[in-house]
Amino acid sequence: MYAGIGKRFFAFLIDVLFFAVLYWVLWQMMKSYATVSLVLLVIIWLYYALLESSPLQASIGKILMGIKVVDRRGRRLSFWQATERIVSKLVTNVTFYFGFFVAAWDKKKRTLHDRISHSAVILKSAEFDPDSMEEEDEEASLTWITLVSVALAIVFVLLLLWGVALPQYQHTERYVQLTRVLAETDEAARAQVAAASRPGVDPREWQVLPGECLKIGPQKLSCRGFDLVLERGGIQANARTGAMDIIYTLYYPFGGGPLTCTPRTPQGQEICSTLKK
Repeated sequence: MYAGIGKRFFAFLIDVLFFAVLYWVLWQMMKSYATVSLVLLVIIWLYYALLESSPLQASIGKILMGIKVVDRRGRRLSFWQATERIVSKLVTNVTFYFGFFVAAWDKKKRTLHDRISHSAVILKSAEFDPDSMEEEDEEASLTWITLVSVALAIVFVLLLLWGVALPQYQHTERYVQLTRVLAETDEAARAQVAAASRPGVDPREWQVLPGECLKIGPQKLSCRGFDLVLERGGIQANARTGAMDIIYTLYYPFGGGPLTCTPRTPQGQEICSTLKK
C-alpha cells in the first residue's frame, strides 16, 4: 500500500527535470540569478501545494509513478497541510537527504518530512485503511531519526559555511579592499604631487592624509587594511590581512606609468592576475 523509495525517487527526478527546464526558461527571460531563484521558489511552493491538495493528490512525477499523498487518516491534504509538507522537506534536504532514505527502515515507508507533516505516500490504487496510519507513540518531538537529522543538518551548515560561504566572503572582501586601495592610492598620489609643488615643502614626506589613513612616519601612512609608503617617484601600497600579513604590493608611479602588482600570497596572485587583464 505504501509507496517504496524507488517510486518516490523516480517521481522526485521527474519533478526535478521539470524544474530544471523551467529554470532555464526563466533564466533566458530574466538573466538575474536572484530574481530567477525567488520566482522558482514561489513556483515550487505553488506546484506542490496546489497539486498535492488537489483531487489528483500528487505532483506530475507522482502521477506518472502511480502514487499519491494522503494525511494520517487517508484523506486529501488541504492547501496549508500541503504547504507544511513542502516546508518540512527543507529538513530532509539539508540532511544530505538522510531524511528521505530513512523510509527504507520505516514499516510505513515514511520519510522525515512525512513524519513532520503527518502525511504518507501510498500507491494510487491502494485501498487505504485509516487505522493503519495511527502512530504508535504519537511521534514525540525528538526521535532518534530527528536527532540524527538535526545533527547532520548542523554538520551540513558548518561545512557549507567553511567550504563555500567563508571563502566567498573572503574573496569578496579582498576585491572590496582592492577597490579602496586603488582609489585612496590614486587620491594620495594626486594630492602629494600637488602639495609637493609648493615652495618650502619637502617632497620626501607625506603632506596629505587621504581617506581614513594615519601618519605613522614621514614616509608611511597606515590606512584601513593597507599601508602607503612614499618612495622616490611613486607610492607603494601594501595590502594586509587582519593578521597584518602582506597579501600583495602595488607600486603607483607619480608620472602616470603602469601600475605594478607584486603578489605575496596565493590570494595576492589572484588579485594581481586580475589587474593584468
